[in-house]
Amino acid sequence: MTITHRSACLVLVPVTACALALACSRTSAKGDASSTDRLARAIDATLASVYGPDQPGATAIVVRDGRVLLRKGYGLANVELHVAMRPDMVMALASLSKSFTAAGILELAEQGKLSLQDDIRRFLPAYPVRGATITIEHLLTHTSGVCGLAETSDLRAAAVQDAKVIDVIGDWVKDLPPDAAPGEKWAYSNWGYTLLGAIIEQASGQGYAEFLQRAFFDPLGMRHTFYADQRRVIPERATGYDQRPDGPLNVIEPRGRVFHPNGAAGWLSTVDDLARWNEALDGDRVLSRASTRRMFTPYRLKDGTSTGYGYGWDLGEYAGHRVQEHQGGTTGFLSHVVRMPDDHVFVAILSNRYSMAVPLQATAHRVAAIALGQPIADLVPVQTPVSALEGLVGTYRGSDIGTCTMAVEGDSLVAQIPGLGTMTLVPVGPGVFRTSVVTWTFSFETDAIGRGTRVRIHDWKLNDVAEKVVPKTTPARPIVAVAKADLEALVGEYEALNGILVRVDRVGDHLSVQPFAQEVVEMFPVSTIGFITKSGDVEYRFVKDSSGRVTGYLRSAGGPPVPARRLGNQGHEARRSETTAARSVLR
Repeated sequence: MTITHRSACLVLVPVTACALALACSRTSAKGDASSTDRLARAIDATLASVYGPDQPGATAIVVRDGRVLLRKGYGLANVELHVAMRPDMVMALASLSKSFTAAGILELAEQGKLSLQDDIRRFLPAYPVRGATITIEHLLTHTSGVCGLAETSDLRAAAVQDAKVIDVIGDWVKDLPPDAAPGEKWAYSNWGYTLLGAIIEQASGQGYAEFLQRAFFDPLGMRHTFYADQRRVIPERATGYDQRPDGPLNVIEPRGRVFHPNGAAGWLSTVDDLARWNEALDGDRVLSRASTRRMFTPYRLKDGTSTGYGYGWDLGEYAGHRVQEHQGGTTGFLSHVVRMPDDHVFVAILSNRYSMAVPLQATAHRVAAIALGQPIADLVPVQTPVSALEGLVGTYRGSDIGTCTMAVEGDSLVAQIPGLGTMTLVPVGPGVFRTSVVTWTFSFETDAIGRGTRVRIHDWKLNDVAEKVVPKTTPARPIVAVAKADLEALVGEYEALNGILVRVDRVGDHLSVQPFAQEVVEMFPVSTIGFITKSGDVEYRFVKDSSGRVTGYLRSAGGPPVPARRLGNQGHEARRSETTAARSVLR
């Protein structure tokens, strides 16, 4: 690794990170050591404000023009033992692993062992494509259209049992219909990258991890990058925590449920190794220049629309500067990498605190902007009457963010967004709002009397237009009679996409649904497989395979359906045992 490290000690000063960076940007950047020091202090202040000394923390490395501006650990690697975080700590990369998997596919293409235009059935002949042609490139770009419900399939059980993906393809997944035709829609898919891991094994004749280790990590000296294994003792591995309102919660459950197999999210690493990976990409030591260029080219759908995604990388821009980035998240860990190739800026942050209260993406963006010398400006509120805010209240729905709800609390407009919770929006101009939580800008359009009609939500990559949802008056759906035997066939344990156990029981002529540790909800039949709440706001639609066996359900509550899979007796007893054991430790 030829990146040089600064040895100067960082000293915090009592000014904002943005002010520090602005001061730095007004000076000459040519060999100006004091300018570099001020940038480093601004970056350090930004990270120290997010990761306190007595909480789960993070490691960070920031590189500009081949020189390390900052390499530091923040907070604690283990809260119980009060072990300080050091910059060489190993943590889960989660979806940052996708860039490794994409590179593996491109390496095999360079070797002539596959083509990106190959039908995936060349390597996965049992995969059910239902008459469509799904190519390897479709999987790389999240445009395959494979059913999102596949991510709740028996693959999760296979992860614990160390089974191969190829062994479960022909089982539960075969009965799932596609979400879209290949190449027509972009939809982020962990399942697609899991399949890519299996394709690497089939095409190379080696194990997925073994292939990447030999092809990339060993030659590049990435000695602290490991394939996830809950049984392996890995030196300097940090402990993962979930952040709750009352403090951090140790990730007690087995690591087999944290790290998923193969290509979607299977690797652990350090910020140092990620910097090595970045340097090797820039120097064409991972792939040929042509393949690297292809990796960072946004894929276009059949209608010509850019997806803003290449092969394992999100692609966007900040203030006219190209940005290549990706984030990752799994139980107990978050990760984010930002590359600005034209400016030779690189940022990697790994955290052992899973929390959406301050999304890691926003922190990484702020750090990268400081390193660039063009920091994101501090929020300067503009006085806005509450009456104007009330006109923006309502539900909006976009293709990327899904459903978001705007409401007024006190004298502020707040946005409720799935996965991010509630955030206060700060008015910075007429109809324009920002938030300190993420780097998004909300730009509202209104009608003649000031009522919101749509909102454009955008940042470095995101550029979504969410239309206001006008409530429709629909007639009440009639409740139908369903035979007792048909109701009994739906009774059992299910596992939702977020891992929560859900119990379904028959109550006379209808069903009850109870997520673990939550209240019972009664569901009434509108068909033999469709059930709604008394208010009609929530619907459960059960899924059956070709033999009529119930395999899961889809829960709809106004937004995209949320899938769950049915657990067999052995499966749900094992999960109940895991949960009980975890709770006993917590007590």
